Amino acid sequence: MRKLINSFVLIRYIIFLCICIFVFISNVALTEENIKNTQEFKAIKSDNANMRVGPGKRFEILWNFKKPGLPIKIHKKFEQWYQIETPDGSIGWMRNNLISYKEKTIIFIKNAKIYKDKNIESKIIANVDKNSILKIHYCKNEWCKVESKEYNIIGFVQNNKNSMWGAYIFNSN
Repeated sequence: MRKLINSFVLIRYIIFLCICIFVFISNVALTEENIKNTQEFKAIKSDNANMRVGPGKRFEILWNFKKPGLPIKIHKKFEQWYQIETPDGSIGWMRNNLISYKEKTIIFIKNAKIYKDKNIESKIIANVDKNSILKIHYCKNEWCKVESKEYNIIGFVQNNKNSMWGAYIFNSN
């Protein structure tokens, strides 16, 4: 009888250990996914996009966005919902069908200049006002290639986190 009790305790201990390992591995996987998502900027694609308090239509609406193209930062995902951050620091949840997976944009926090080439000595082809949103092609070595379809302009801006929001600098070595 004593052997049976000891075997039962051992089995319970092994099951408990397996559950702990499973929970730990699951949390590590979720953390890695969230870390990956925090490195990602997207854009709002709808002209009627609600940002909610939580991930679901039953949650209260915090903001209603009417301007497609506004860049957003992805923090984490839950089913068909993304926790996002807007340029002003507001955080809430938005359904995936309201987010553009193709278009990347930036918004200017301060006025800036668009240059013809990746060099401040090159010709200035446009001035960009605060709160302007431009399409971004890429950012590399502190320069971003941007486009304004409205004004038919393609050029380069210096990637400065104090003057724009919505992109990371990728350095090539």
